[in-house]
Amino acid sequence: MDYNVKSSGQAMVEYLFVMLFIILISVRLVGSFTDFMRDSMGNLGHVMTMTLTTGMCQSQCFFGGPGNWYAP
Repeated sequence: MDYNVKSSGQAMVEYLFVMLFIILISVRLVGSFTDFMRDSMGNLGHVMTMTLTTGMCQSQCFFGGPGNWYAP
């Protein structure tokens, strides 16, 4: 009986170590994905801002242009 108690205790400790390892890997992956998405959205915001402020349209733009519109 004593052997079964030690064996089940060891199994519980191993189970906890495996679960902690999986949780650690999951947290790292989620953190990396979050950083990637934050950078991507920042880059997208920059591209959209530059597109909207550098003269893609001459009238009715959301942002005022730099004043160097192409006039044929």
